[in-house]
Amino acid sequence: MDAIDRLSARPPLYATTAHNFWTDPYVSGHVLDAHLDPHIDDASRKPAQISGTVESIIAEATTLGILDRESPRLLDLGCGPGLYAEQFAMRGFAVTGIDQADRSIDYARDQARRQGVAIDYRVDDMLSAPFDGPYDVITLIYGEFGTVSESERAELLRRVRSALAPGGLFVFDVFTDRYVKRMRGGPDWYVSNGKGFWSGTPHLVLERVHHYRDASASVNRYIVIDRDGSYREFNVWWRHYTAPEIDAVITTSGFRLHARYANLWGDPPQPNDEWIGVFATRE
Repeated sequence: MDAIDRLSARPPLYATTAHNFWTDPYVSGHVLDAHLDPHIDDASRKPAQISGTVESIIAEATTLGILDRESPRLLDLGCGPGLYAEQFAMRGFAVTGIDQADRSIDYARDQARRQGVAIDYRVDDMLSAPFDGPYDVITLIYGEFGTVSESERAELLRRVRSALAPGGLFVFDVFTDRYVKRMRGGPDWYVSNGKGFWSGTPHLVLERVHHYRDASASVNRYIVIDRDGSYREFNVWWRHYTAPEIDAVITTSGFRLHARYANLWGDPPQPNDEWIGVFATRE
């Protein structure tokens, strides 16, 4: 009953748990599988959208004259298994990728060796890792910007700005409330008799969503109960934005809004967009 009581309890805004969804030894392997599945977009976008994002970023960087610089440097925060980083390296960038999931970084390093591209991959938390700039482009792709608290966001933006070269480009995307409403439902539970996403042994998964409307945030609470009665808790936070909100965040953090789209591959904004793609430059 303790696990059920904990699931029902509304956690403080941006509260963390002892177990990290991205670094859990078992779960992170299944997250990597999701990254690499070209038919789903649970962890990474599908290949066509990844390639379209790379082309869009290169086009904006070209407009800003970044590709005219000698050996332009790119930092990919939350790089996962290197699906974007590898394409950027093949297009002439000196790439550094940071991700806290060691399994994803191990895969990325192996792929880079196989492809014969030099990429500096690091296992670290983007909220505390040294960035070692300056970089001409910094990317934070697939909603990672919306998984941090307000104070963490402010510190992250400060550090990104410090790591950008003058006139450098910061590219990221955020989800809107329409995406959250579609993706986040009510309470749920299921039993797995064998190897599942959360555990390799029989287990019960309890899930509940809590919304914090005044903070434009929500959390998915997962409690994974193993056969012996032990359990693990995971909080996955999402903070959604409107276009005016994200514009204000950027401009008050010392950036200039260069372009804003419906996504990072450059579709024009529409009233019912689920995503906002942001291209900002260092002032």
